[in-house]
Amino acid sequence: MAENDRRENPDGPHVGPGTNGIWTFVFIDMIVFLMFFLVYLTERHRLHDVFVEAQHRLTPWVALLSTLALLTSSWCMAEAVHAARRNAPAAVRNWLTCALLLGAFFIANKFIEYGGKFADGITPATNGFFTFYFLITGLHFLHVCGGMVFIGHCRASAAAEAGTASYTSKIENVGLFWHFVDILWLFIFPMLYLTEVL
Repeated sequence: MAENDRRENPDGPHVGPGTNGIWTFVFIDMIVFLMFFLVYLTERHRLHDVFVEAQHRLTPWVALLSTLALLTSSWCMAEAVHAARRNAPAAVRNWLTCALLLGAFFIANKFIEYGGKFADGITPATNGFFTFYFLITGLHFLHVCGGMVFIGHCRASAAAEAGTASYTSKIENVGLFWHFVDILWLFIFPMLYLTEVL
């Protein structure tokens, strides 16, 4: 009961967002992506000319649209968490709907981008750069899809559960994961699309 009071009373003691489980998962996931990034940078140094030539076959402005969509969706997710803390289920649903729509835009944009690459005969086997391109962006794509499933679940249960400590904890966990997914893209975008281009 004391835990409920702390989470639901905005004037009570500050409680950090999320549970230990989600922080542990995010940390492990971050290490996995960091390993991919380090191997990519090592290979880029070794095959610099190949990677630079291949990178010029990407379209940075398309990825920029994806970046803006994810950043805005992250803001919507934060607003949804704030709405949940003040027990406003209608606002929670509205903000989560916006986050989902922006996530759907990201996914559609990615399908278009991948489709263009395959139409041009570019696959993960084309060269080392595109192996990493499809691997890293594909893994991130799966994280976005997973995050949208979690957001959809929070949206569906908002009317019945918003205002409870368990729902607040759940939506905070989902929010942390979604912010992590967005932060990952802020590293992926310049690393794959902008280096040697700007």
